[in-house]
Amino acid sequence: MGLGLCALGLMFVGLLAAMEGMYQVLLRRLPSLPTPPSATDRLPANLARVYWSLYEPGGSMTVKPVRPWTVAWTVTRTIVSKPSRMDVPPGWTLADTVARRWHPEGSALLLLHERLTLGIWLTRHWTAEELLAFEARRMPLGHGLRDLPEAARHYLGKEASDLTLAEAALLVTMNDDPRWRKHPECFIDRLQPRRDGRLRRMRMAGSLTPEEEAEARAWPVVLDIAPLARHPCPPP
Repeated sequence: MGLGLCALGLMFVGLLAAMEGMYQVLLRRLPSLPTPPSATDRLPANLARVYWSLYEPGGSMTVKPVRPWTVAWTVTRTIVSKPSRMDVPPGWTLADTVARRWHPEGSALLLLHERLTLGIWLTRHWTAEELLAFEARRMPLGHGLRDLPEAARHYLGKEASDLTLAEAALLVTMNDDPRWRKHPECFIDRLQPRRDGRLRRMRMAGSLTPEEEAEARAWPVVLDIAPLARHPCPPP
């Protein structure tokens, strides 16, 4: 029995080594790898906290390096039964989103196996702040904007570094409904419930204290945007 268990253990280790080797082969076949955003492009604290909550259930902005077998197991479970976000390694959802959006200049989007390979590489080489900074500049926010800091200036008349927690949550939830993305100011009455829902989920996940949530929810929803005559709302 001891020899049998030893053989099974060796087979298991060999399988893991083979999967790591396959990952290394696929990584070398990628046309290129993305360059991480610079430190000056990173999101300020309030905006980073809220944006992180869209992808990860925990408040601690840490990325756990992922192994190929972890991805294989996660994909298998996704096919059989949809796992919760708590079941995947911290940072994987965001890393996979970045890998899905990125493609080498002049090339098409990555195939599934290429995307998964890049996602693994990102968890091993990029920080949470770098992943957030990359993704925050590819988020549709209406008026042709795809950059959270630029949207802060457009909608709130503030630099991203000056946003309160409530304003950061408001800005991020403008992306919640596809109908709002072109003209979120036309649905301002619906923005507060979505903003407050995001704050509530952050508090339930331990990202906010009850006091922080209460203070942010008391903050009024006000957009500092040019007169609507310049941005007419579409017909209902």
